[in-house]
Amino acid sequence: MKPIRGILFDMDGVVVEQRLDFPAIKREIFGDTEGFILERMERLALTERARAEAILERHEALAAVQAASMDGFLPFHAWMVGRGLKSGLVTRNSRKSVEAILGRLDIRFDAVVSREDAPPKPAPDPVLLACRRMGVDPAEAVFVGDFELDLLAGRRAGVMAVLLRSPGFRSSERADLVVDSLAELRDWLEAEARSAD
Repeated sequence: MKPIRGILFDMDGVVVEQRLDFPAIKREIFGDTEGFILERMERLALTERARAEAILERHEALAAVQAASMDGFLPFHAWMVGRGLKSGLVTRNSRKSVEAILGRLDIRFDAVVSREDAPPKPAPDPVLLACRRMGVDPAEAVFVGDFELDLLAGRRAGVMAVLLRSPGFRSSERADLVVDSLAELRDWLEAEARSAD
């Protein structure tokens, strides 16, 4: 295994705690709670899609104002900066909501990829784009997510896929590593670095 030079993060549930009510968003757009929002929006006619995008952006703007950094993220990010590791954000959220959240919480990444930049996860494209923007080979990167779409995207991109457990998502066959906290991931990365020396 190559030494890790960069770490990518999903946003919701990993970097920030957001209060997006996905069932409510789906009901407002589609009248039901089935499937994934972005994929269903792709199939809408242009006028319906514009309406759906406006609804989604309204919900995201409200959530951005209420978002708080996840417990443990800021110390982990500071540790990364101290180690000279690159950092990236890969999200299905809009660029506008991402910029609002990161600006308000004063969090900086070397690469940010939102839904406007590439096909959304679980496609590997946004993960690969973030790696290119960080100047890191996928084999030297870790992607930390809290949901199956993150792990799928990471696996397809050839990065190490790490599941950060949440109450609603405890395990996945696609995870290369499963952790309960970013502190646990830091301990694992430090142990790997020592064994490589």
